Amino acid sequence: MRPVALVLAGYDKVDSKTKKKKEEEIREAYDGDVIYIGLNKFLRDLVGKPVIQYVIDAIYNAKKGGKRIYEKIYVYNDVDSFKRVIDVKRYPSLEIIQMTESVGGHWKDFYFNHVEYGQRVDIFFGDTPRITAGDVEWIHGEYNAILGRKKDHRGNLISLIYGIVEYEDMKDDNWLPHRIKFFKKKKNRDRLKSFVRFDTFQARVGNAGAMIKTPEIDGIIGNEAANFVYNLRKALNPKTLSRILYYLWKTKQFNIIKKVKNDSINEREMIDSLLGTLSYLHKADYSTTGGILYHIKKNGAHWENDIDGPLDFEAFRHHFEKMNTTRTR
Repeated sequence: MRPVALVLAGYDKVDSKTKKKKEEEIREAYDGDVIYIGLNKFLRDLVGKPVIQYVIDAIYNAKKGGKRIYEKIYVYNDVDSFKRVIDVKRYPSLEIIQMTESVGGHWKDFYFNHVEYGQRVDIFFGDTPRITAGDVEWIHGEYNAILGRKKDHRGNLISLIYGIVEYEDMKDDNWLPHRIKFFKKKKNRDRLKSFVRFDTFQARVGNAGAMIKTPEIDGIIGNEAANFVYNLRKALNPKTLSRILYYLWKTKQFNIIKKVKNDSINEREMIDSLLGTLSYLHKADYSTTGGILYHIKKNGAHWENDIDGPLDFEAFRHHFEKMNTTRTR
């Protein structure tokens, strides 16, 4: 079976009370920045076409051996709104599915209703308009060398990949400098805010991943573990961090608690602790689940630079307008 692509681009439709609560939590997580909530940012016009269309074009035009890589491209969004702003006839392999859930909910719906066992899926996020066809071709090749071929540190065949980007691999090409903030006082002085601090690097979500549908990851997807992992990007939010530490304490993972507090997390220990915590929460056995954090080493900023709020959008608009001006000279 040829691989398929999944583009996650659902958004929260929330009532005013829930929106206010979420805004307070997210502002805390994002150090006071305004973040889009309840708005379909993916369909907002960005210098001539919707944000998500940049991502779709990159995936649709990615090729291997002269042929398009992906048999189908699946997108979660509001179907009517999407079709009003994007000519879907341009993309014969594109299938739009009505958004109804969170990231984890859409992933779950897709996994159990639109993909067969043994099927390979590359996962993208709809608010990363910097990625190009070349980026997609490169990362697809990287996944090819890993999925179903290599084993993780526990000896399980890898069937699930979650992308992250190290600060050192994106800092010199970053379009969103307003996100790069440092602690000015106390023990974390001169260290980055909003980055997860591992023992040898600092990283953020890379907005990409891949999987092969296998019975070993049924529970992970079925229990929407993607939501738990995806929200680790807000790990420096005190409320989120306290919840993480609570579950680590409940599962007696005291060593990782110490490392979290000392801002020196070991990657392998973190993966083991995460799976242990999820096993506890879901009352499930994930001992045979094979997964890794994949460090995106090429064009890291293309994957890390996503659109969370108005500041991000304006930065993208400025850069795309500048690029278009340069081309027309």
